Amino acid sequence: MTTRGFVHGLALSLAALLSACGGSTNGVDASSTRLAVATEPQTTPVEPYTPEVTKAGAQDPQAYTLGRNSPAPSAQLVLGSASADVAKVSTSSERSLNDVPQIGVGRQVTELRSASDFSQRLSWTPTDSGGQITAIRFVATGAAGARLLLDVTAIPAQAQLRFYGQGATTATQVSGAAIQDAISANAIETPGSTASRTYAAPYVEGEEINLEIELPAGVPTRNLQINVPRISHLFQSPTAAKLVLKINNSGSCEIDVGCNADWASTSNSTARMLFSDVSTGSSYLCTGTLLNDRANSQTPYFLSANHCIATQAVASTLQTFWFYRASACGSGVLSGLNKTVSGGATLLYTSISNDTTLLKLNSSPPAGVTYAGWSPSLPAVSTAVGSVHNPAGDLQKISVGQVAGYSACTRAAGSTSISCGSSSAASSTHITVGWTSGVTEGGSSGSGLFQTSNKYLVGVLTGGASYCSNPKGTDVYGRFDLAYQAGIYQWLDNASAASRSPVYRFYNRISDSHFYTITQSERDALLAANPAGLSYDGIRFYAYSTSLASVEPVYRFYNASRNTYFYTISQTERDLLIQLNPSYSYQGVGWYANSASNGVNTALYRFYNASAGAHFYTADTVERDLVIQLLPRFRYEDTGYYVWNAP
Repeated sequence: MTTRGFVHGLALSLAALLSACGGSTNGVDASSTRLAVATEPQTTPVEPYTPEVTKAGAQDPQAYTLGRNSPAPSAQLVLGSASADVAKVSTSSERSLNDVPQIGVGRQVTELRSASDFSQRLSWTPTDSGGQITAIRFVATGAAGARLLLDVTAIPAQAQLRFYGQGATTATQVSGAAIQDAISANAIETPGSTASRTYAAPYVEGEEINLEIELPAGVPTRNLQINVPRISHLFQSPTAAKLVLKINNSGSCEIDVGCNADWASTSNSTARMLFSDVSTGSSYLCTGTLLNDRANSQTPYFLSANHCIATQAVASTLQTFWFYRASACGSGVLSGLNKTVSGGATLLYTSISNDTTLLKLNSSPPAGVTYAGWSPSLPAVSTAVGSVHNPAGDLQKISVGQVAGYSACTRAAGSTSISCGSSSAASSTHITVGWTSGVTEGGSSGSGLFQTSNKYLVGVLTGGASYCSNPKGTDVYGRFDLAYQAGIYQWLDNASAASRSPVYRFYNRISDSHFYTITQSERDALLAANPAGLSYDGIRFYAYSTSLASVEPVYRFYNASRNTYFYTISQTERDLLIQLNPSYSYQGVGWYANSASNGVNTALYRFYNASAGAHFYTADTVERDLVIQLLPRFRYEDTGYYVWNAP
C-alpha cells in the first residue's frame, strides 16, 4: 500500500491473519546455522553450470489461456502515427563509444489524465467465481509493438492483469502482488518519486495491446486505482513476428554464434535485453549474461553494463530474450527455442568506473540456460577472447580476437560521453580488445568478454570503434575483476541463503496495525488465503533471513488480545516482554539486522500507536515525515535498528 493509502486508511481487515500464519509459526528458525560470509573476494574462478533441473522462480509471470470468460474491451483508445517522433531517433550504423539502440518512443495517452479517467472507461462483468472482470484496448498506430506504462496508486494483491495482442489466444498474466513488489522496490530507491509507482507492462507484439483485469470475489473495484497515461511505442520489434527490421540488420561481417559450436554453452548464458525509461517512455536494447555463483545455487544473477541499466526503476522494466539466435548457421531465421521472460530485476550493484551492473532477475530464466563461469583475475595481453552478443538487436553473433591492452575510461554521472585512453594494467578500468573475426555494434553493449580457453567471463562491453567498415577498430570491456573486488563478490561468493531478502508488509485498518514477514511462503499463504480486507503493501526494506557473524536477530511477538505484532532487536526488551507481559506470545526470530549504523545500512524508524497498542516501522524517510506530520496518534520513537535498501 502506498503512503497515501496508509495515511487515508485505504486498507480493510486482518482478522484472519493469525490463523493464516499458523498462530505461533516463526518467521525464521532461531536456531539457524551461523554461516561464514566472505569478507573479501576469493581468487579462484567459478566454472559454468548447466542445471539438469531448473529451479522455479518466485514471481514467474504466467501464460494465461484466454477463453470464453475473457470480455471484449469496453473501450478502445487509438493513438495516431508516431512517425515524427520515430524520425527524431538516430538510425545511424556508426556508434558512439557506449551506444544503446533506442527502439521505442513514449506516447502520451491524452484521454487518460487520472485514475478516474481510466476507471470511467471500464465496464465490469461478473465471473463464474464471484469476482469481476474487465478489459480495455490501446492501439498505437504503426507500432511494431508496445508496452503499457501503468501509474499505480493502489492495486489489490490478488488482482490479475493480463496483456495480449490482436488475435492472441494467450496472455502474459501478472499479479497485483508482483506489481506491488516492483513499485515498492522502486520507491525504496527513490522515496516520494512519482516515477517510482510506474509499472512497465510486458511487451506485446503489434500495434494493438489489450489489458484484461480480473478481481476476485470480495474485492471491490474501488480498491483498484491505476491509470495508463503513457505507452512505449516500439518501432523495431524485439520478438519473432515482426523482425524484418532487426533480424539480419547487423553488419555483414557478423557471424552467427551457431557457426562456432565451441560457444554453444556461452550462447545459452547470453540474453538480449529490452528495457524502458518510464519517465519518457523510451525503450532500448542491450545484451547481458547469466552468471553462476560458487554455490551453483541457480540464483539468476545477470550481468550487463551500467550505461544500460543503472537504477532500480529501469531494472524493474527489464524483459529478457533467451536462445535468441539463428536456427542454423547463416539461416537468418530465429530459432524456435527462443523464450521471452518478463518480470524485471532487482538492482544489486552498479558502477560507472568499470561500467558494470549486476542484477537478480525476478523471474527464473527458461530451462536449458547455462550459468556462465567467470574469473576474478585480469587476463594478460594476447589472451584469446570472444564475446557472444546481439549487435543492433540481431540474432546472437560471435566475435573472437585477443586482448590488445588496457584502457582507463571515465564518464561523469548523468553523462553519455565516455573518454578512454591507453593505460597500464595497474591503472586501467577496461580491457582493450582487437577482433580477428566479427565486431560489435550498438545493442552489443553489456555483453560478456570470455577467455576462449575456459569460457570464463572477464569483462563487460562498454563499446568501441569496431564495425564492419572498420574491423580493426578496438573495443573496451569493463574489467570484471574490479567489479568483483568492489562488491559483486558479496553475492557470487556466498550461498544464496546469505543474501539479503525483502521484508514484506501488510496493513489492517480495523486494528490500525501492520504485519511484517521476511518469509515468502508466509506472505504467499496470506495472499492465497485472502483474509477479508487484507491489504498488501509490498516490499518495505531488506534484511537477512539467516544468522550471520555481522548481524543480530530481530525478535517477533504476537498479541492475541489486540491482534498486533511487535518486533525488536533488543534482547533486553525481548526478555522484559517475556517476563512481564504474558499477553505477548514470543514467536522467535523474524529476521536479522544491525543495532548500529555501519555506513551501508539504513535506519528503520519506529512509532508507537497508543490507541492501537501497536508499533509501526518504516525505512522510508518520506513516509516517516508524513506520519509525523499527519498522524498525531503515532508517537515517534526514533530509530529502532538498521536494515538495508537493497538485497
